[in-house]
Amino acid sequence: MTEPHTPIRLLMLGTVNHPHVEHLAGAMRERGLQLLVAGDVEPSLPASRLPEAGVEVRVAPRARRRTVRGLVSHVVWIRRLVREFRPAVVHAHWFPGFGFFAALARARPLVAMAWGSDVYRANLRQDLANRYVARRADLVMTDSSALLGRLASLGASADRTLLVNWGVDLEAFSPPEGERRELRVRLGLGDGPVVLSPRSLAPIYNIPVILAAFERLLERIPDAQLVLKHMAVTPGELGDLPHPDRVHLVGHVPYEQMADYYRAADVCVSIASSDSSPRSAWEALACGCPLVLSDLPWVHELIEPGRHAEVVPIDADAVAAALERVLTDGEHADRMRADGRALVERHRDSNAEMERLARAYADLARDGQPGASTSRHALERKRS
Repeated sequence: MTEPHTPIRLLMLGTVNHPHVEHLAGAMRERGLQLLVAGDVEPSLPASRLPEAGVEVRVAPRARRRTVRGLVSHVVWIRRLVREFRPAVVHAHWFPGFGFFAALARARPLVAMAWGSDVYRANLRQDLANRYVARRADLVMTDSSALLGRLASLGASADRTLLVNWGVDLEAFSPPEGERRELRVRLGLGDGPVVLSPRSLAPIYNIPVILAAFERLLERIPDAQLVLKHMAVTPGELGDLPHPDRVHLVGHVPYEQMADYYRAADVCVSIASSDSSPRSAWEALACGCPLVLSDLPWVHELIEPGRHAEVVPIDADAVAAALERVLTDGEHADRMRADGRALVERHRDSNAEMERLARAYADLARDGQPGASTSRHALERKRS
């Protein structure tokens, strides 16, 4: 007699109302896992949508995490969650945050996920925490080979690493079927080419450089407009924006509406100082929106400069020149749209990425070790 299938019990630790955590948890729930999502709350973002999706959410203690008392309270709290929920796998987001707390709490088997700046921009204290996590997690994962290499230098062995991208819903994020002008009207935008910045307003994303580049672009294309699209519900702190009739500051909208911003845009710009295969870049490509990207290691893993994206230094003149090329060379822009969409279809299908992660959980739940099917060396990393 076949025993009934028992769902894997997954404890996910992170910022419970961050879209990355919400979408990852949602994807695992769709695959039949039993979830408890626990962690802190980012006040600049809307409340978590997980409870309405049937996922239990618990909020961490409010003690300051950077103090000894705060650290101890988080570790004790995680141990209590593990005793009560009895997870088969614990997945902790953000290395020097919940990754470190979970490692100290000896939560096992532990999947520790790095996002990018938590490793690339770590100070000395955070770097020590990251090394602790890299050496003690049962599986270390992130979304780019460049960051995975950095984690290896911190002590993560190759047989305990996994490359999984956030992926893109290829149906929800697809090229426009009608005219961009109709989308712009619906989004409250005017006529003229649209430059979209889809990242947050934090210094790491160099919004002042984008504004300076747009100033230069207006000298050549005076009807251009810039959309600074961030995900916070709180007002941005950029001061007085130049050309208020041409620069639009847009805060949080439902995630499902983001595809319309990519479709309405003629070009998308993302010039972060550090990054690791951001989902927004792949979503833009999936929607047929050409990209201007800062020259970072993750870019060169799959993206071919000049074909899939314009790759530039973080410099206003260079960014302005790249934007102008996309906006004035129609044949070049059309090729980028087609090649970018094809690249995402080949390498960033969210269904394939989430299936790989679900298999990793199953391997760990079974015997505490990542299987050959999910190891770093089993992943296909061919350039398009």
